Amino acid sequence: MLKELYIDNYKSLVNFKYEPTSLQLLVGDNGSGKTSVFDVLENLRDIVIDGLAVSQAFPTNTLTVWDQRPVQRFELVLSDGGEDYAYELRIEHDRSAAKSQIGYEAVLMNGQLLYEFENAEVRLFRDDNSRNTEFPFDGVRSGIATIPDLPSTQRLNRFRRRMAGLVIFSPDPIRMTATSDAELASPGRQMHRLASWLRHLTQENSTTLSELQQILAKGVLPGLIQIKLERVSEGTRVLKLEFQTDSTPTNGKGALRYLLTFDQLSAGQRNLVALYAILCAGINAETTLCIDEPDNYVALREVQPWLIALRDQVEDSGGQCLLISHHPELLNYLAANHGVIFYRDEGGPTRVRRFESSSEQLLTPAELVARGWE
Repeated sequence: MLKELYIDNYKSLVNFKYEPTSLQLLVGDNGSGKTSVFDVLENLRDIVIDGLAVSQAFPTNTLTVWDQRPVQRFELVLSDGGEDYAYELRIEHDRSAAKSQIGYEAVLMNGQLLYEFENAEVRLFRDDNSRNTEFPFDGVRSGIATIPDLPSTQRLNRFRRRMAGLVIFSPDPIRMTATSDAELASPGRQMHRLASWLRHLTQENSTTLSELQQILAKGVLPGLIQIKLERVSEGTRVLKLEFQTDSTPTNGKGALRYLLTFDQLSAGQRNLVALYAILCAGINAETTLCIDEPDNYVALREVQPWLIALRDQVEDSGGQCLLISHHPELLNYLAANHGVIFYRDEGGPTRVRRFESSSEQLLTPAELVARGWE
C-alpha cells in the first residue's frame, strides 16, 4: 500500500505531503492538484520500471512557476508484507537550457539502503546490507531500471515489483477501440487499448472473458450473452459482444440475437466494460489502483454497483484504490468516510485535508460540495 507521498516544486505541489488510506476519494476544484498526484505516481513508476528519462517525466516546465528553486523532490513509502520501502528522487533542473537530471536517488527498506545514486555513481547493496557493487552512471535516467534481478538483491527486486503495482487509469471511452493487433500487458492510461489488454488477460486466465460476461450480464448490459475476441486475420482480433432481446422481432422468428463490435456500443457502455474489466483483472495486496474520473458517460444508477464491487475487492484483497471524481453518487457513497479535499488558498500551493461530514447534517456530501460548504 502507498503509505506516504511527498512532492516539492512540481506544479502546484510545494512541500506537499499526502498519506492515503486503502480506499480514498480525492475531492476538489479543477486545478487543485488531484490529477497532478496521479501524474507524479505514474512518472515515478515509469522512471523506476521502464527507465524513462527524467527530462521526459519531469521537464523543466513542471517546476512551480512562482518558485525559483531548480530542484524537485519526490519521496514515497510503500508498505509491503510488513516492510516499508522508501524511495527518494531529487531532480536538478537547468531552466535556461531546459535540461534536467537526477541529483540523488535512493531506495531503502526499513531504513536500510538498497540502492543509492549520487555524484554520478551508483552504489548497490546486498540484502545483508553489504555493498554489492559500484559503477558510474550519468543521471539522465534511473539506474534502478538497468539492474537485473539478482539473488543477492531480492529486496530491491521486491521494491520494483511493488512500484510496478502503481496502476493509473483515466478512462476515455471515446478513444477505446475494438481492434487488437497484439497482446498488451496494459491498456494504457486512457484504456484505449482495452481489447489488447483483454487479449493479454485471456492468455493468462482463459476464463477472464466469461467472468466479465457474467458480471456485465447481471443488469450492467441487459441482454448480453457472450463476449469474444473474434479472429479477423493472422494477428488481429476484434472485441465483439453478442446480445439477445426477448422483444417481438420484426422477422417473427422468436428472440432476436445480434452482434456488436465494442466500438458500436455507446460511450457509457464502453466505459462500463472497462471499469468491470479492471475488477476482473484483479486487485491484490501489491496493487495501488488510481482511477481519475471513472464515471465519465456513466449514469447515476450504474455507478453504485461498480463502487460496491470495487470496495469489496479492495477490502478482501488488501489492495488499495484512490479515486478522483466529481460525481454526486461517488461523493455520497465515499466522501464522508473515505474522502479528502484538495484545495488551494488564493491560487497558492495545494493542500489536503479530510472531508468533514456527519450523520447529523441535513445535506448530503454532494450537496455540501455543490454549495461550497465543504
